[in-house]
Amino acid sequence: MKTPLSALLLFLVSIVATAQTANHKIGITSGGCIQQYNGNLGSSFFKFNTSCFGAEVLTFGYYLDRTFDFNVSASIGDYGYCQPASEANKVIPISQRCPGCRDKSGMGELRSRMFSGNIALKYKFANGTIFQEDSKIAPYVYVGMGINYLTDRMKRQCVNTGNHFSVNGGSGFKYNINEQLNIGYNLGIGYFTKDKVYASVNDINNMKMKDKNDKYMQHTLFIGINL
Repeated sequence: MKTPLSALLLFLVSIVATAQTANHKIGITSGGCIQQYNGNLGSSFFKFNTSCFGAEVLTFGYYLDRTFDFNVSASIGDYGYCQPASEANKVIPISQRCPGCRDKSGMGELRSRMFSGNIALKYKFANGTIFQEDSKIAPYVYVGMGINYLTDRMKRQCVNTGNHFSVNGGSGFKYNINEQLNIGYNLGIGYFTKDKVYASVNDINNMKMKDKNDKYMQHTLFIGINL
């Protein structure tokens, strides 16, 4: 069975294929990623033996000039954090636990389904100054913003469901197999700008506890085509 993003990719390739130019200005990448959490519950950033959830990522890029691309991307997958025993067994006030985990010692767990849409400006190092434009290895960095819709998969009211805006950035590289086909790796970070994702009893009572804004990290392996 085709996943939603895979089906969307095939559909969009079919409708934009007629827009090909000699310069291959349209780029499409599709890949799988691992999503990790950082926030009040703890952090799984770069900790692959802790809470890691999978997602699919689809990106459309448009060539602006030899240095910059404009990107639009979308991803769908699970996002959250499961506290290890050392954190889950710490006794904390009930007001800081999530509403569905009041019977436990720790703050609780977070498990959501996240749908993300992002726009970004990408700076390409393969611009003829640092790397040649036709370099096989093409590193880049990017910055942008996004909107993320979260649902509560655990049904324990541990997630502030709804839309959350984020500032996004990251870096990565492509390996150009030829002019139209490439593979690569992307490391992206999203910083939620306002309301935190984790919901505590304090949130239900409109008593915000001191917190750091939640974040997410995506490690993505992708394959791309240039049209």
